[in-house]
Amino acid sequence: MRRWCLPAAALLLCAAGAAPVLRPTRDVDVTYAMDAGGGRTVQERLRWSVALRMLRVDPPSPGLYVIIDRSAGRMRVVRMADRTVTETAAPDNVAGVSEDAAAHAVRQGTEMVAGLACTDWNMPDAAGEPVTVCLTDDGVLLRAAAGARTLLTATTVQYGAVDPSVFQVPPGYAASSPETRK
Repeated sequence: MRRWCLPAAALLLCAAGAAPVLRPTRDVDVTYAMDAGGGRTVQERLRWSVALRMLRVDPPSPGLYVIIDRSAGRMRVVRMADRTVTETAAPDNVAGVSEDAAAHAVRQGTEMVAGLACTDWNMPDAAGEPVTVCLTDDGVLLRAAAGARTLLTATTVQYGAVDPSVFQVPPGYAASSPETRK
């Protein structure tokens, strides 16, 4: 099975306060510029519904999107070209930052990113490596860095209700097992 690297998804699930909390507190639609290496930048869009406890990730790969349903504990990868959907268990740490990271977070300074104030937090990723994330007080990730490398930066942030239909698999899509996607 191909591993899905969703760094913005992993980090969007954090929030700032006395210590970061791993969930946004209101619906949000964020577009990120992500470092793809070699001087290349790609875009990734994340939409979070607080009421549904669902996250939709539109990664830089065209023709697919990912739906993470935190309530059901499942992740679905929707491939438009072949009209299939692959369902697996939702990862505990959605690609890198576990809920345990909040217990080890160290608050740093404040910054402005995408026109919003955020607080820098140093914390370990799932592999124990240090990362710095800049989070708004209501839990929106605005920037993430590892060492001197900025991994992603929010370019647009829009608050407001997210249409529930974006978290649905289109009718007529066939189920595909993870083993057939290798």
